[in-house]
Amino acid sequence: MNIELSKLIEALRRTLEDNVQPELRTDHARGQLAAVQDILGKLGRMAVWSSDASAQQARVLAEGCADFVARLAQAGVKLPLPASRQDGSPEDALLAAEAQAMQLTDWLFDDGATLPQSVHAELDAILRQALRQQLIIQRKLIPLTDFGAMTSVAKP
Repeated sequence: MNIELSKLIEALRRTLEDNVQPELRTDHARGQLAAVQDILGKLGRMAVWSSDASAQQARVLAEGCADFVARLAQAGVKLPLPASRQDGSPEDALLAAEAQAMQLTDWLFDDGATLPQSVHAELDAILRQALRQQLIIQRKLIPLTDFGAMTSVAKP
């Protein structure tokens, strides 16, 4: 099956609206359908990823990596980052920034043990903050879903 997930979800929503909704006889059933429609609509929006969000995530990770390397240089350790790719898509830039963050995390766990504890803690905080900022960007793309309508008890 080679159909985009967002198109598949929209087809499901249309089928429910056109074929199921007219057959519903109770308020409870209509409430259940409305809740399912709401969830499918939100899933459909989530299935289409934002290039802007990928670019923002790449930027915050790249900045965090640069801050990490700069703080490490202040401590007298030279750890060059590979040049980030500027010619690719936002998704490519995000993958490159994630790879850099992983390399720095691995370095901190493996070779960073020889650093003074205060420097190690600062570097760890820089990485955690960059990852947290990336997750905040992702989280803003996920709409809240109210599952309460689906679990409400049918009223006679």
